[in-house]
Amino acid sequence: MTTQSWRTPVAALILVVTTAAAFAETPYPRPTRDGRDRIQRTGACPTGYVGSGDKCEALHADTPRAYPKIKGAACPSGTFASGDACKAFR
Repeated sequence: MTTQSWRTPVAALILVVTTAAAFAETPYPRPTRDGRDRIQRTGACPTGYVGSGDKCEALHADTPRAYPKIKGAACPSGTFASGDACKAFR
């Protein structure tokens, strides 16, 4: 068995793994290109956000931040419940 026989499959495996990782979508939502906030959709989107697939996107760049609400827990200080999210006061 030559050293070349095992190098080709290993190189192919490395190529497949790195390519798949590059195309995998991040589990964390990123802002839109124009700076609008985007959060993971867990039900109804908060006011000022519109549903777009499995994300809620802010209508404007200055829309207050929203965070997915933890079921059975109160919203943190400085936020209020809106839809299935906690939305920051201005």
